[in-house]
Amino acid sequence: MKFLPKIKKFCINTAIIVLVTFVLFEILYRNSVIDFYKAETSHLNSEDDLVTPSVDFLVFGDSFSATAKDINYIEKIKQAHPTTTIVNVSVPGIGIKQVNTFAKAKIKKHQPKSIIYQIYVGNDLIDVNHLWSWEKFSLARNLYWEASDYFMSISYLNHKASVFSSRMNSRTYTMATDTFKVDYYDARTKRFLNFDSSYLTKTFTLQEPFAKRYDDWLSEMHYFLETIPADIPVYLVWIPHCTQVNEYYVTNFERLGATFDIDKNIKEVNYPFFAQATKDLTAYTNVTLLNPLQTFQANDTSGYRLYFANDPHINDRGNVVLSDFLQTKITFE
Repeated sequence: MKFLPKIKKFCINTAIIVLVTFVLFEILYRNSVIDFYKAETSHLNSEDDLVTPSVDFLVFGDSFSATAKDINYIEKIKQAHPTTTIVNVSVPGIGIKQVNTFAKAKIKKHQPKSIIYQIYVGNDLIDVNHLWSWEKFSLARNLYWEASDYFMSISYLNHKASVFSSRMNSRTYTMATDTFKVDYYDARTKRFLNFDSSYLTKTFTLQEPFAKRYDDWLSEMHYFLETIPADIPVYLVWIPHCTQVNEYYVTNFERLGATFDIDKNIKEVNYPFFAQATKDLTAYTNVTLLNPLQTFQANDTSGYRLYFANDPHINDRGNVVLSDFLQTKITFE
């Protein structure tokens, strides 16, 4: 028993050190004191582009823009316009909140002439405010999602830890399978559907509680746009969710357990999420919203699918279509 006070003191001191270390790390992350995503940026860009004093385009996005270079739509644009300098600072698994921690530093470093910000309709409203439910998710997942809404460095640590996950190899295999199978489909998507089978309709149409999430997303988007000089053109590229494209994907998602409000036209090109953002961002005269949904709807056929069969990301064909679409809307020369 004589060691009990020492053990207690040791535990208290350790807890204090851990807490202080974590708070300091959070401060460092939120203020982008160092380049936390340097490895991801280096992977997506050439050394020559990274040291260019003023690049033509700086690209922000999530996994849709940070996918493998051999299929990445940004890489396809680079190949089509070799004299145009494009730096891609996209990072898998992040949203507008995380982008806002480093956007100012990246803009200052690369001095872009134009900026592209990629939006994904399928989960951007969830990224800004995570789903959680004591009834449907484990205690650990609830604590992680709830804590990461307040301490953003937690999501960064989880992102770094994901490279060691065994699920990565499994996902690579299922994404390479061209036949839809419920058991193969992306686990994160199925987790969201388990929480709320109608979350997609609510996202597209801004029904509660996603209308509140939209307000949070819009506030973060304002913050992002206000860090950009008014003379720099900004292109907001809206990648649609596959169920907005055609019935093939709707049927697949219904097999996953999704439900869709039959009174809502989820395939409407000017859907409420996009339409409301268009209205709310009109004050930014340097901002252009680009919506490829109609182009995706016209090009996705039974013999030419633009999305993976078992994952919500666009495949190589989808990246080609997106690349071609952007080159008709943006001057890259």
